[in-house]
Amino acid sequence: MPLFTVSRARTALSTSNDLVTIVASASKPLRIYVVDIKGMDTTSAYNEVVMQRSSGGTGAGGALTVAKVNPGSAAASFFAYTTWSEQPLLSGELLWRFGPNSNGGIDKDVVLPGFEWSVPVSGKVSIRSAAGTGNVVLNLKIEEIDG
Repeated sequence: MPLFTVSRARTALSTSNDLVTIVASASKPLRIYVVDIKGMDTTSAYNEVVMQRSSGGTGAGGALTVAKVNPGSAAASFFAYTTWSEQPLLSGELLWRFGPNSNGGIDKDVVLPGFEWSVPVSGKVSIRSAAGTGNVVLNLKIEEIDG
């Protein structure tokens, strides 16, 4: 049960580009345990951020570091991207809506056992603004399932 964290520093939200896209490997599914989004501006502004299954997308780039929780674990085989030549399509189920106000608002989903967000092999999950362009920080905790 290798566990990993993914973190994105203060970044402006976009309604047309993913804040981050999690892409599972072709051999290992994932479970997302924590999604933590915090507003990082000095003025209050409305933001609505969605976590949604997605598909497609070309020219992935801006790979974030996937950090091992246990330093003895093998390296992750999944990726976390911040840029795309062509963005993934938000074509699957909407999993969760977050409302982090830009002025220090915090919205977090910490799952109960059995309620983890599952990502199948080769699956994608996009986190993107549905409304608002405030600056946020993002932290994720993800398990990569062996075999």
